Amino acid sequence: MEDVAIIGAGPAGSTLAALLARRGVSVALIDREEFPRDKLCGEFLSYDAMPVLEPLGVVDEIDRVNAPRIERCRVVGRHRTYEFDFPHAARGVSRFFFDDLLRRTAIANGARFTLERAEAKVTAGAWGRWGRFDQELNRAFIKDQSHRNFGFKRHYTANGQRPTANEIALHSFKRGYLGVSAIEGGLTNICGLVHATRLAHHKGRWDSFIEMLREEEPRLEELYAAHEPAQENFLSSEPVIFRARSAVEGGIFMVGDASGVIDPLTGNGMAMAIQSALLAAEHIMRVLEKPSDRVAIENEYRERHRAMFGPRIAWSRRTAKLLSRPALLDFALRGARSPAIGRFLLRKTRATREDVARLADRWF
Repeated sequence: MEDVAIIGAGPAGSTLAALLARRGVSVALIDREEFPRDKLCGEFLSYDAMPVLEPLGVVDEIDRVNAPRIERCRVVGRHRTYEFDFPHAARGVSRFFFDDLLRRTAIANGARFTLERAEAKVTAGAWGRWGRFDQELNRAFIKDQSHRNFGFKRHYTANGQRPTANEIALHSFKRGYLGVSAIEGGLTNICGLVHATRLAHHKGRWDSFIEMLREEEPRLEELYAAHEPAQENFLSSEPVIFRARSAVEGGIFMVGDASGVIDPLTGNGMAMAIQSALLAAEHIMRVLEKPSDRVAIENEYRERHRAMFGPRIAWSRRTAKLLSRPALLDFALRGARSPAIGRFLLRKTRATREDVARLADRWF
């Protein structure tokens, strides 16, 4: 029997496996897929993930493949734009590369990767936004039928030219939005989120949906006209449901999207997953050291997770309501001149590097 079994080898699961294994904990990292493999994602790695990744040697490997440094954000309305700088550089990195890098980092630190279930003293759930385990646990959010969204992404080349590598652009459309940023290999990731009601007549035909967007929004027509697909098909998601989730369900410590989903527009999903692994690692270690205190430790993890991530998720929802209403966004952008607005939103939707570094210093 292992000390810990982690179900899901994405950023949250693999980071948790690496952190625990380097402390001598026996870890089974479980995933149903062989790696490397692609995943739906904006593929934007926020700067507040770096204090966890740097001591693990992950940032050196990201540098090695020349993953773009993203230093500013551009919000694109129908008639206006707003730009602001990040306080530190983020990175554009594909999930095909990044997830496999983190999985290999976990193995290098002593974790065992397997495609099979494993018995363990403690189980962590890192299976993402939606999985069959959520249904087995009868989690409350899966019953929600009115707040379902779907994600989609595709990699592109910029018509033979290199993309604008140092920025991420956010584009608005009715009941959804797009994020556009560079990743390694000279590619551009165009990733979107749309409410389920806008897909009723498309039946999973993403090409048809994109054609509709191009007809509705001239700036999206300009965007897609300037790019050629570098992947044969779109990648899409199971339902994305922005509803509260408990960080512990049925004795399972949840991390990453399994513990709470932040709106993709923030660019904080991967960073939040990595930070949740750091937070969970501390509590799982305590359970292993003193099993008799398990209930109290689980409750403490719930509370600390809620305090650390709950406000970010709430602010992301407020911002998404604005970004998915093009006319309202244009109205708001009329008075948006100061970079202080961007700095305010960054503070509300992510941690500072300094705060994460303090948590990481206790671990490393």
